[in-house]
Formats: sequence, structure tokens, C-alpha cells
Amino acid sequence: MEKLMECYVYSVSFTEKEPDAVFVYEVWENEEAHQASLQLDVTQKMIQQARPVIAGMERLYTLES
Repeated sequence: MEKLMECYVYSVSFTEKEPDAVFVYEVWENEEAHQASLQLDVTQKMIQQARPVIAGMERLYTLES
């Protein structure tokens, strides 16, 4: 995501207190930029690789300016 100008922050983190949790924090210029990024081949490949880990997860918060 670092090469996408519309992505200001993309951070993935873990914590020992919740070993089954993955925290992803993203800041995008707008929703359209985020949705467009999901269509990129590289993003689709990352999603396929991460699918076993993210199965059953849901979007918890979407903040809008």
C-alpha cells in the first residue's frame, strides 16, 4: 500500500494478549480510493493469502471525516 498515494496509513499489528487477533488500521483519502485498491492484482493476492487468517472477521469501525 505504500505505493498508493491515496493510502495515508496502512498498519497491521498483533498482540500477545490476543493471539488470535489481527489489527489493521487504514487511512485512505476517501472510500472510493479504498475500494479501488481492493481491485488491484497485488491486493487480491494478499487477500487470498490472508483468507485463512481473516475468515470470520468483520469490519468493526469505519470512521468518516
